[in-house]
Amino acid sequence: MFTPRPTSPRLAPLGPQDADDTQRAMLAASPDYNIYKTLAHDLDFARAFGALGRFTLNGSGLPPREREIVMLRMGWLCQSEYEWAQHARIAKSDAGLSDADLHRIAQGPDVAGWRDTERALLRMVDELRCDAMVSDATWRALRARYANPQMLALILTAGQYQFVSMALNSLGVQLDPGLQDRLPRDLVLPAVAERPASPRLKSPRIEVATVNHPKLFSAYAQFVRYVRHESRLPSKARALLIMRTAWNVRDEIGWARHAEAAQAAGFTEAELARVAAGPSASGWSDQHAVLLQAADELHREAFISNGTWQTLRALFDQKQMIALIATVGGTAMAGLMTNSLGHLVDAERQQH
Repeated sequence: MFTPRPTSPRLAPLGPQDADDTQRAMLAASPDYNIYKTLAHDLDFARAFGALGRFTLNGSGLPPREREIVMLRMGWLCQSEYEWAQHARIAKSDAGLSDADLHRIAQGPDVAGWRDTERALLRMVDELRCDAMVSDATWRALRARYANPQMLALILTAGQYQFVSMALNSLGVQLDPGLQDRLPRDLVLPAVAERPASPRLKSPRIEVATVNHPKLFSAYAQFVRYVRHESRLPSKARALLIMRTAWNVRDEIGWARHAEAAQAAGFTEAELARVAAGPSASGWSDQHAVLLQAADELHREAFISNGTWQTLRALFDQKQMIALIATVGGTAMAGLMTNSLGHLVDAERQQH
């Protein structure tokens, strides 16, 4: 079961009267949507998020119909009303999808009417959400159409819209006036995400040397830098969220890489081993326990519950709350790519 989403903003959208000059400039350059007015609370995040969003929406080279199928399916699986409403609008106006198509996206890959590629795209999103990895069968089906750069763009798009759904749900972003579409109410709700049980790859599906997508790496690297280095989260909070999320999506490569940074932030080997036991394990401070709880809730249903949110707000300011969600969403995004490719996607290194 999914927890009901907020019916009012948890972080009030900024109006011109509340914004400083830099925020007003950002708002003036953006569509008049609540998502942008909410993210304007943290301009560093908004810039990093904007670069990635522009890539996935306009720069990935994916056909609009296929791109929107991926985005909308993830919005359904995360039960993100705002994401669904906005992209239903885009899908109908820019990608030629009908109301019947939208309903079938929520129904999933097993209903009649899909082309083979579209069915594989829907299965890919389902697998990334629930298993944090594209299966061998789905990988082969997609590879019949897509080359290496497009495969990366597909996984990144799904991962980014999982994060977008986490942010929209948890920040309580409310629908903009004029949005007509809503999540279908006549279907069984999707399953929440659990920790995957399937084995991870033992060899790469794409060799590291052949991974070449400059526009993707430029946008992704800016977001990664924000998550790992530039946000206002304390270093121990950031490290704990990263490690728990890597555990939740079974990103074994990412876990090994980030353990060194977590130790540099002050965690002992015993504490890192305890991350696997989660927030209920004895020995955590109240702050660390609630951070682990938030990571688990975001993984499970792309949403931070009311009680967890209230506890966190007593500890962290508005910018840090945005950063907290971005840290979990960004780390999960990296895990989806690492698990599906069989090697680390090191966007920061690609930029040097």
